Amino acid sequence: MPNYLASYDLKETSPDPHPIFLKRAIAYGWSCWILASNNLWYRLPNTTLVGAFDNLVVAGNKLEAARVATQNELGRAVTMSKWIVVDYGFARFDSDQRQSA
Repeated sequence: MPNYLASYDLKETSPDPHPIFLKRAIAYGWSCWILASNNLWYRLPNTTLVGAFDNLVVAGNKLEAARVATQNELGRAVTMSKWIVVDYGFARFDSDQRQSA
């Protein structure tokens, strides 16, 4: 399956929907961690996710499903004001948070 990278902005509200959104995004196949060729996991920047999906449409739908699930759990509107989902084959990255695979 191809790998996709997503970046998004959630509208700031109180309470912050982001922790719940991250849990829901993980349930829909997204992750905050990326595995490098050195067999270490690197934490991605805030509001950035990675996932393997059948195609770009599915990846976008899974991101939106996480937003809807967050909204349903909170019982109020959750707005994703900006987002991008991209297909990538090769990446270069670094993070100050790492863990063994």
